[in-house]
Amino acid sequence: MGQAFQVDSKRDEYGYPLRPDSRRRMRNITVGLSKRVLLLAIYVLMSLIGTLLRGQKGAASRVPLTPEHFHPRRILVLRLDLIGDLVLSLPVVRLLKRTYPDAEIDLLALPSSAKVISTDPDVHALIPYDPNIWRRPKSLFQVRNWLAARSLYRQLHAQQYDLAVSVFGPWAAILAVLSGAQRRLGYEQESYPGLMTDTIPGQHWHPGDHIHEVDYCLQLVEAAGATVVPEDRIPALFVHPDVQHEVKLLLDQAGISPHKPLVACHVSSNNGQSKRWPIPYWAALIDQLLRENVASVVFTGAPADIPLIEAIIARMKMQAVNMAGKTSLAQLAALLQRADVLVTGDSGPMHIACAVDTAVIAIHGPTDPALSGPVSPKATILRDTIWCSPCYQAKGAPADCRFFTTQCMKNIRPERVFMEVQQKLQQAQRIDLDAQQASVPGGEVDGSHS
Repeated sequence: MGQAFQVDSKRDEYGYPLRPDSRRRMRNITVGLSKRVLLLAIYVLMSLIGTLLRGQKGAASRVPLTPEHFHPRRILVLRLDLIGDLVLSLPVVRLLKRTYPDAEIDLLALPSSAKVISTDPDVHALIPYDPNIWRRPKSLFQVRNWLAARSLYRQLHAQQYDLAVSVFGPWAAILAVLSGAQRRLGYEQESYPGLMTDTIPGQHWHPGDHIHEVDYCLQLVEAAGATVVPEDRIPALFVHPDVQHEVKLLLDQAGISPHKPLVACHVSSNNGQSKRWPIPYWAALIDQLLRENVASVVFTGAPADIPLIEAIIARMKMQAVNMAGKTSLAQLAALLQRADVLVTGDSGPMHIACAVDTAVIAIHGPTDPALSGPVSPKATILRDTIWCSPCYQAKGAPADCRFFTTQCMKNIRPERVFMEVQQKLQQAQRIDLDAQQASVPGGEVDGSHS
């Protein structure tokens, strides 16, 4: 099964893409040019609509967005991105609720990402929608797409939003307009001229900026009237007790002891295969963790990640528990909360683990951790600063190696990661012992892990 993964997906022995042939390169160029033409046409159309909207701004848009002057009843937050970006946007919801406690806050997000916060107490309603269905020309002729868009339009308009916050991207700006919200806030250069009633200068990942994604979110919510303190920079993800119990049962069924340290390994990553640590390195690390009885090990992931995990298992001598495809997104959050350490590349689960206060070892190569890395004090970032890393430009293209070597990831050896895992587990054990000593008269407790 592991060999099939490599051959069928055109990857090398490390799991990285092979250099494309001339036909694939030409296809990529053609697709890129077509996309630019389409985006230009959309920009012209939306700018015309924005010009019409500009003349419709009423007195409401002149009221400052502050809790002293602005009293919204319903707020819509729009973030149509992958799981990690959505988790990093949670401070927007938290701070809006803290600033306007009487307001109901709805969140519009991709269906594939939204379920991770399905039980969040600060979110009144979760509205799933995927605008990516419109990327292909044939989608314009599919009736179901138009029916879904009409249903969304009616649903949003019925809520009569006082404020819509477009966290990132042009699609969020378009849907903010379609929501009918009286006030629409977003980054000036991410929307189309005239669509937003309130803007702040710039855009995400502007050339020359070196600002983390979560700080972009905090700037935006400050413009909505919130007061930000340093602690707000760390996202917090709510995990429902019922989901925690479900995961406990799953781990019990898998034979994982609650009295032994647990290391979770997320081996996959979206938006670029070069964000993944090499297949043989994963096998070597997990074998050593199990062979030396350091911890129980569990693979996490979606059903699509199973072939990659099986390619790793095929190289292993020991046996880890594979939970890929066996958990919902909410259960994944609970599983990561239960884990003592998560080892991962730059991925959505990396941010989920940070948001549930789990220690993280994040292996970075093509992407810059200063822009989108973990922000938790419990996270350790491992990277090799060779001259070409980081190389990802955050323009929508996959974060794959332009030289097709991914040497930055290969230079981070399994021995180095193993040592970091040991240190994280030792730190966690010391914290547990300190907590027990603080709660026991006399301050003496058994030193075994619990």
